[in-house]
Amino acid sequence: MLLNLDKPLKRATLHNEFCLFVPKPVGTKLKPLGQLGRDGGWFEVTTKAEAEAKATALLPDATLTRCPRC
Repeated sequence: MLLNLDKPLKRATLHNEFCLFVPKPVGTKLKPLGQLGRDGGWFEVTTKAEAEAKATALLPDATLTRCPRC
């Protein structure tokens, strides 16, 4: 699974790896894979609990949701 942390929107979204809303390749200049950039970041996680822990640690104001499309 992939966790998308979005700093401007204060949102954390959990996606399946093959979701259409995950950029290909994963990560961008402002949202890199594996670290926080200016606008957030993408992180590989294996469980929902791991996603919750990472979101809380890196972006405490974020609300964690599952992607409604994947």
